[in-house]
Amino acid sequence: MKWLSNRYAYPLVIFAMIASIGLQAAWLIQLFHAQQVQVKRDLDQAVADAARMSEYLSVAPGHENNDNFRNFFLSPEWMQLKQAYTQMRRTGVASRFETELKNDSTQINISLKIANNRPPGPRKSRTISIFDDGETLESVMAADRKDLKRMDSLVRLECRRQQINEESFYVLYDFRTGKPESEKDGQKAKQADYQSAHIGYNLNFFIHTYQLVVPSVTKTVMYRMRYYFVSSLLMILLTGLAFWFLFKVMRSERLYTRARLAFTGNMTHELKTPVAVIEAALDSITRYQLTNDPERLENYLNISKNEISRLNAMIDKVLNLEQLDNGEINLRPELYDVQQGLESVVSSMRLRNGSSPVIIDYFPSEEPCFVDGDPVHLTNVFYNLLDNAIKYSGPEAIIAITCNPLDDEVIIKIRDNGPGIAKIYRRRIFERFFRIPENPDIHTVKGSGLGLHYVREIITCHKGRIEVAAAPEQGSVFTIYLPAYHEI
Repeated sequence: MKWLSNRYAYPLVIFAMIASIGLQAAWLIQLFHAQQVQVKRDLDQAVADAARMSEYLSVAPGHENNDNFRNFFLSPEWMQLKQAYTQMRRTGVASRFETELKNDSTQINISLKIANNRPPGPRKSRTISIFDDGETLESVMAADRKDLKRMDSLVRLECRRQQINEESFYVLYDFRTGKPESEKDGQKAKQADYQSAHIGYNLNFFIHTYQLVVPSVTKTVMYRMRYYFVSSLLMILLTGLAFWFLFKVMRSERLYTRARLAFTGNMTHELKTPVAVIEAALDSITRYQLTNDPERLENYLNISKNEISRLNAMIDKVLNLEQLDNGEINLRPELYDVQQGLESVVSSMRLRNGSSPVIIDYFPSEEPCFVDGDPVHLTNVFYNLLDNAIKYSGPEAIIAITCNPLDDEVIIKIRDNGPGIAKIYRRRIFERFFRIPENPDIHTVKGSGLGLHYVREIITCHKGRIEVAAAPEQGSVFTIYLPAYHEI
């Protein structure tokens, strides 16, 4: 498993992420092209609906209440027939379209003229425009401009209904020649993303055809794909988070395994030392028959007794942590005088280190500091913190302890003059088995990496918290916050 995690895990994750991003990109590109086609179809439909309505409005006056009239000119079949006729001029077929509106009916005449043989040489043609009585070219052109404006308004209305909000323009084509009125607009239309078919917009006369041009449909396509983009992004992010979480778990497992191995080694040495001392003491008693020397016998027995107590304390520490992790430990809270507990721990430590130059200064508060806590476990917490402060401060340890009530909390501070704790480790020191690896001074201090974990768990069970900071000159400051006791 080690070779997989260390050597191939990162390349595999990078490959998987690249593959995931590539697949999402390919899917989005394919979807983008499909949406482009759909937008163009929607534009075709918008232009067709606008042209159908425009043609109907050009002949509707006087026939507004005629359902047959309306249904015919608004039907898709009529639109297809009309569009086919409009496109007929491009095939070399002469055509004629006439409409005659009467009170009782509407007559539409469509005629087609197909030449059997094309005459040799250039073909001469001329256009003859015939208008109804009273109509002039100027009046017809004015009516055409009015109908063109109406057609363009209807197209934009239909585009809004289709939720297409793109910049667009129209190109006018001569009905008979099929050439654009503006060559510049005609060239721009050829380069656009969308050009509609040439559509007629008036049934009374045929002068121009209308073409809608949309230079780019990208904005509409992107808007319609917004949810797909968000889902793809979320998918990639979730994949990345899954890999990150997996690596974090793997890293935690590796660190935990290393810490557990280190703990096993440390605890083996820790347990072996008292056993070896007791074995040596008992061997000396039997070998040298110390029963005849009561003073030396008592000394060896006291040494053995102290080592057994030390061994029992280490075993209790491990058992307490197991009970905490399994939720089996039961606190027995009562009215607990924090200052009295600190005083007893300080006295024990002074007695234990009486022959060494360890200085323990305790500054109690003049006000009482009571909490609702378990005396046994809180005393163990103070013992662990003070023991660590002495061990890591070296042979000339100077420890300062304060206890003060503040608002609804009791604050205990334990300050040492040791090497201090780097900021990056101030959270991790409370993890099970963790010991600071970089500081060379710490390697010389024996420990299991369980004490601070036990301290944090007990304080958390008492609904308190513990913090660690750097001392002003050197060393560390452990600060405990416990809820103060209040009678209800």
